[in-house]
Order: sequence, then C-alpha cells, then structure tokens
Amino acid sequence: MPGLLRTFLDVFSAADRAFKYIVQGVLATVLLGMIALVFSQVVLRGLFNSGISWADVVGRHMVLWIAFLGAMLATRSRQHISIDLASRLVPRRARNGLRFILDIVACIICCALTIAAVKFVISEHEMETVLFAGIPLWTIETIIPFGFAMMTFEYAVGVVLDILRFVYNGQISHLASERRPV
Repeated sequence: MPGLLRTFLDVFSAADRAFKYIVQGVLATVLLGMIALVFSQVVLRGLFNSGISWADVVGRHMVLWIAFLGAMLATRSRQHISIDLASRLVPRRARNGLRFILDIVACIICCALTIAAVKFVISEHEMETVLFAGIPLWTIETIIPFGFAMMTFEYAVGVVLDILRFVYNGQISHLASERRPV
C-alpha cells in the first residue's frame, strides 16, 4: 500500500476516534441530563405536587438527540439495523458485495434525508418557534440534519473503505476492521 495512503488513513483514523469519543461524551451527557430532568420531575410531582413546566418538552427533544447520536455511532461500526438472515444464508464474498451495494443505497437515502431535514429546520427557523426560556426550537432540531449528514458521511466512508479493502486485499489498516467489520 502506498505510504501517502497509509498516512492519510492513520490521520483519518485518529480524527475518527476523536470524533467517536466526542459523540460518546455528548451522548452520555445528554442521557444523564435527561435522567436527572425526568427524575426531578417525578420527585417534584410526587412529593410537592408541582413540576417543571418545560421538562416534558425538553425530555422529548433529549430523546431525539440520543436517538441521532446513537444512530451515528451505530452506523460507524455497522451496528445499525440489518437483515441478519441474509448474512447467514449468503456466502461471505457475496455478502460483502451485497453490503457494499446496500451501503451505497443507504448513503443516497441518508443524503436525501439530510436535504429534507435542512429544509425542515429552515422552515422551523422562519416560524420562530420558541422551545422555552427564549431558546429557538430550530437550534435544538439541528441534530436532525447533522445526524443524517454524519450517517451519510459514515456510509460514504464505509464504501470507500470497502473499495480500498478490495483493491489492497484487506490490508488498509485497523481502521477498516474497527469501523466496518466484514
């Protein structure tokens, strides 16, 4: 394998791992925040007959963030929803070819969803809806286009890694095996 490609893959691998840890950190923070918010809401309602007026709405949006952050991580490591039956019945070489084609299709679909999500957030921005405390709703909903854009990127990276794996007979560094197990 050419040295320049190896260097690029090493740099990309380091950036990829850093991004993974950042997403995991944000995911853990949002999850812990949601747990604290919901727990506080339950205690306030149960013991004091009161509550936080905005807690339910914020909790729902935190679930949205958790879903998209988790989907980004799952797409990165091929732990997203898949049809297990096909992987058991199809021979390995054919399965890799099928996975390559499905990754291209998924990349195109995620790209289309990114575009639709951007249009959605722009329309939310134009409506000037406020979530609570003056926070515009569209700022919270930016996770939708960002999440789909990152899934598009992950599928595109997977396609490129699959091509490199094929061209270099599986020797494209640990990055491919960590991100895209065969």
